[in-house]
Amino acid sequence: MSDLWAKAIQQTTNALSANDILPNEKLIGNILRVYASVLGLDCDTDEYREAVRRLRDMFLAKIPEGTTLTDNGETNWREWLPEMKQDGLVPQRWFAYQQYLQEKQNADFIQLQSLDKSTDRVLGLLSDPRRDHAPIRRKGLILGDVQSGKTRTYMALMNKAVDYGYKMIVVLTSSDEGLRRQTQERIDSDFLGIKRVTRESTGIGKYTKGKSIPTPVSLTNEDDFTTPSSKAFQGLPRPTWNDRPVITVMKKNGIVLGKFNKWLDSPEFPKDLPMLIIDDESDYASVNSAKEDESPTAINGLLRTLCNISERSSYVAVTATPFANVFIDDEVKEDLFPRDFIHILPTPPAYIGAKKLFGDLDTEGQKSPCVQLLDEDELSSWLPLSHKKEYRFDNNGQCELNPQVAHAIDCFLIACVLRPGAEDKRQSMPIHLSRFTAVQEQIADMINKYVGDIVSALKFHPSETDQRIYKMHRVYDEEYSAYGQTNGMSWQRVLHRMRLMTERLQVRLVNSTASKWSEINQVPINLAKNECTLYVGGNRLSRGMTLDGLICSVFYRNVTSADTLLQMGRWFGYRPGYADLQRVWLTDQSIADFRYACSITENLKTQAKKMERQGQTPKQFGLAIMKNPEKGVRITSATKMRSAEEGSSDVLANFDLEGTRIEAVRISAAPDRLKDNDSALNKLITECNSMPSAFIADSPMRVYRHIPAGIITEFLSHYRAGYDDTYFGRTLLQYRNQIKELNTTKALEFAKTQQTENPDIDWNIAFISGKGEPIDGVRFHWTQVERKSTYDREHDLFRISGKSMRLAGTQDVFNVARAISPVPMPKKMTGSETDYYLTKYFGISPTLMLYRVQIKQNGKKIYPVPDSGNGVLAAKLVIPTAEITDDRHRGNATYYYNKVATRQQYRAMREQYDANNEGGDEDWAY
Repeated sequence: MSDLWAKAIQQTTNALSANDILPNEKLIGNILRVYASVLGLDCDTDEYREAVRRLRDMFLAKIPEGTTLTDNGETNWREWLPEMKQDGLVPQRWFAYQQYLQEKQNADFIQLQSLDKSTDRVLGLLSDPRRDHAPIRRKGLILGDVQSGKTRTYMALMNKAVDYGYKMIVVLTSSDEGLRRQTQERIDSDFLGIKRVTRESTGIGKYTKGKSIPTPVSLTNEDDFTTPSSKAFQGLPRPTWNDRPVITVMKKNGIVLGKFNKWLDSPEFPKDLPMLIIDDESDYASVNSAKEDESPTAINGLLRTLCNISERSSYVAVTATPFANVFIDDEVKEDLFPRDFIHILPTPPAYIGAKKLFGDLDTEGQKSPCVQLLDEDELSSWLPLSHKKEYRFDNNGQCELNPQVAHAIDCFLIACVLRPGAEDKRQSMPIHLSRFTAVQEQIADMINKYVGDIVSALKFHPSETDQRIYKMHRVYDEEYSAYGQTNGMSWQRVLHRMRLMTERLQVRLVNSTASKWSEINQVPINLAKNECTLYVGGNRLSRGMTLDGLICSVFYRNVTSADTLLQMGRWFGYRPGYADLQRVWLTDQSIADFRYACSITENLKTQAKKMERQGQTPKQFGLAIMKNPEKGVRITSATKMRSAEEGSSDVLANFDLEGTRIEAVRISAAPDRLKDNDSALNKLITECNSMPSAFIADSPMRVYRHIPAGIITEFLSHYRAGYDDTYFGRTLLQYRNQIKELNTTKALEFAKTQQTENPDIDWNIAFISGKGEPIDGVRFHWTQVERKSTYDREHDLFRISGKSMRLAGTQDVFNVARAISPVPMPKKMTGSETDYYLTKYFGISPTLMLYRVQIKQNGKKIYPVPDSGNGVLAAKLVIPTAEITDDRHRGNATYYYNKVATRQQYRAMREQYDANNEGGDEDWAY
């Protein structure tokens, strides 16, 4: 490309970066043409098209758009946002908010573009706000990561909604007044633009001032929508079509919601007024946890009523942990299931979440160096992990702060100094050790004393003859200097800056009884603009609370559900310029629990992306969420999962098994079953040996290619694993307490479907050898694999590998791929086995892998069939995929299904079974 075109690209880049309007492809082309014309360049050339491509990649291609599932087919809803945009409506509030984010919140171009795309997508799925169009009610869900910017997203959505005609906005927070006020303050700056006390412009208000943009009316400010006399609200004007928009920010409290519903549902309120309901932390309190035959829980019932007050309402649930939301029974139309849309926000590259810190179940043993392990045995002698609210440290003879907690505080004080440019910024450290307020207060006393002693040492004894200073120096050396994380600061420089920082240190207790403790300890009500705060608390430090400049955390809690655990991870978020200084201390069990929570969240997102590609709707959002395979947290509270079905079968719409791990892990011990399997195997081996050209490898396993599909189907027609084995056991259909057992397997139904729909595709077969004894009766070298097992007496079967439920060895798939692959393979296996389930290695042919398993219990071999030393026959399938997108643990554990999934599985299996078997022999009811 010529220098002149390079200059035109640079000039266009500068113009686009300086422009307040977010660029699109048309704008990019127009600006480029202007600069090209000035430089005398011809725009009808390949160089022009290459320049456009480069600029498009620079400004557009990197914008993450998220995932959206929609359902518009069963309602009268029609797209309305494109029409209003074409009519020339200017979203002035959005432009002002965008400018505020860019200039005051340091939002970059990519962030703003992503925010614009996501909020346009959600806005366009809400009810049509135009009065001359038929009203309709809508329900949806926004899913985003913990501390990743969900609040900014719904603030942008609210500003855009008002731009396009919404007149009533209701924001619902948790049941805590402190968190409600935090949200109110954010709305004051990001939506109203007015300080509540002085009525001065703030936040977005500085960018709407002087423009013909009406300021919405707020029904809530210092207090919630409550007062000693509910009659006081009768004088408030209801929102109308002709007045300014109205907003209210309320706790999810039965009394508050009841008063608001009663006030709003009056003759003065137009029943077709466009109303947007934002349910922040929607998995908290909003979900109906009552039994099926009981009335809904109080908050859930009041939210149902609120959604029905206006015929033009849009309910948008917002959460990072939607497990409870998707378990809502979608067949109860009045409930809050997101039947109309689900939008999953993209995870920003700079976001530090559970996966970056802890990994997931597929990256066990891998975690960020920022994660530090607490010595639970040592810590429990100071504070048992499970303790009562009456626990007293002095009764236990432990009145001093625990050394591990003290070490974490030392790290925080040093990190506050090492963080670049932090002199004028707030920094924080949550210390979350107990859920009981009385215990938290004792801990706060000890921390306050410890910090006070350090401040005294820094002020009056700043030399290493003082043990406190000496200990801080060791922390600097061991935690930061040893890893090159000092940002060029020597210990003497750090010590000097720590002395200057002492006036900024503050310990704050965060719980329902904190006001008295704060008064006794002379804690200022308001945070200083550059305060370095140590927060001591419990549940109030979790859901919804934002801590500025969080840099160190101590978490020592026994949590029972994955959604609660993720919400307690206040350390998730963004650490621009100081990510390497972050430290999180927790127990080994908490790390394992976070990995599980991360896995089920990522699996949910993966399922949604796959459904989006297939054009499926929220009502088809058949979720199978894996039960924790080890001891630890469950998915969510049992009461929120009343409509969930538990089972080991996977949800396989249309038998889409690509990239799925498919293994027989429940092996029948019944002699007749094992003999039938051996008979099927012998026939299969005879067929393979009759095709010598198919043989391609004999070490470390015997591999055949180009096996006709009919031979595989015949084998799978006779081979069976044990009862309820996910893929090779008889298929069990369950729906609304109906259970039907079919004489077929999912593996067989897949093979039949493949043979019918893709008759030209053949199969591979691999006979996998292990370290066991040679197998008799075959004309090639084949040895047994040895596996531990547990015996299920009720169903007369062995569970291979116990809890892990794994058949294949770590290298098996990799070795088969090396034998088959037409492209060079890595010398060593890295990552998970499913990383090699790719068509570039296996081609498009499925592969059947067969094992002779010598079962062991308590270190001793077991021969299930008398006089048979060949072990039991187990099978595995590899279905190649173009890309690895599916969850790697599907099929190997117990799952919980939402109502959509159980209904979907029942119907899909019934239809496939009927199709493959020329109709059913019974009348199927569903």
